[in-house]
Amino acid sequence: MFKYSTRGLKFSAFDGLQLLVYFGVFLYLILQPAIYSPDTYTYFKVHFYRFPGYGLFLRSFDLLFGDFFETTVVAFQLIFGFLAISKLLSSGKHLLKLKAWVYILLFIVLIFPYFPPLWVGNNLTSEGISYPLYLFLVAFSIDFLFRNQTAKFIHLSIAFILLCLTRGQFIIVAPVILVLYVLKERRNIFGRTKLFYVLLLLILPFLVQTLDKTYHKVVHGFFVTTPFSYANALTLPLYVSNKEDAALLKIEDNRTIYLNTFKRIDSLGLLSSNVSGNASDKYMVFHNNFPVICNRNFHIPGMAYFENKTEKPGENVIMIEETAKEMLPILIKNNFKEYISIYWEGVFHGFGGIMIAGLTLLLFLYSVFIALRKWSVYNGLLLFALTLIISNAMIVAFASHSIMRYLFYNYFFAVLVGIILFRKIISKT
Repeated sequence: MFKYSTRGLKFSAFDGLQLLVYFGVFLYLILQPAIYSPDTYTYFKVHFYRFPGYGLFLRSFDLLFGDFFETTVVAFQLIFGFLAISKLLSSGKHLLKLKAWVYILLFIVLIFPYFPPLWVGNNLTSEGISYPLYLFLVAFSIDFLFRNQTAKFIHLSIAFILLCLTRGQFIIVAPVILVLYVLKERRNIFGRTKLFYVLLLLILPFLVQTLDKTYHKVVHGFFVTTPFSYANALTLPLYVSNKEDAALLKIEDNRTIYLNTFKRIDSLGLLSSNVSGNASDKYMVFHNNFPVICNRNFHIPGMAYFENKTEKPGENVIMIEETAKEMLPILIKNNFKEYISIYWEGVFHGFGGIMIAGLTLLLFLYSVFIALRKWSVYNGLLLFALTLIISNAMIVAFASHSIMRYLFYNYFFAVLVGIILFRKIISKT
């Protein structure tokens, strides 16, 4: 293939074609209107229960660009995303020596979220920057773990911190990288350099939490992590709860909030006991009504209840989060059988069915076995991909409901897994 080279810079006809595709997609998407959702306004107003990243991003663009705010935000999200896609494709291409058709297939899957139904570039929600940050994080992790580019650890750390300050669900990525790094270097893990990277990977999640707390202290006056995780995770336990569970709550305010919430969702038929059918049927009612149960009937009324109990602005957000924190283990334990059956249906739904979920689990177990037996690029990358797919699916099902918006980040890994398995089969390794 023809290549133009100047002082080590190579540019092929294929690169030119790819650039034209990016340009065409950019022109098409920049002409589409910016999409506002209820989340947009909560980010823009830097609500207490939102992670700092995207709110600060929106406010910065509003300050800098004024009347051109929407256009510049969408343009940045698109360009940032295309750069992230290019970086991940470059890392994958050099590592796996991808053929043109595989490269194109991977490109299509990676750029898919910028089109309906997700529109991540045009949507003024956190996915606009969290998706590119996730792709950068994966790309730098590949460079660090599999291409032995230890200098990329700095880039990896920056991407991880920015990502977790935008979407907290990805804090699990650092422990995943840590486990793979230890597995890769297990024979030399006690060397000074190796232990240094282990220590840094252990520190990263705590650093993120400290930055998160510091932001809330400066902006909202409280040194706490973003208070919304427990409220989200409580939604399924509320759905499977019984009125008698109130007796297990020790704090009177929490009992009052629980009983009020229970009464409202019961009247709406949004308790699993009110839904006929199997666990799958019950999950779908929960899935379709998650915002009604969580936001409209627990979180917003709960914040209003505590607003009359404190004189400190914003403290009611912390108080309702503490209420959810107390309720969560009690409601799960007291309704465990119903809870766990619906939880697993949520996991299966995220995979598109129990068959795909089961196959993914089997492949994960296989990847653990072969990576423990022999570390190689294929074995390690297979374990990396499947661990991120499964861990994210399980976290999403625990903390929320399994919608595409929370799961699409790992779709491209299905292509990588397929490539690796195919090559292992034909090479018999």
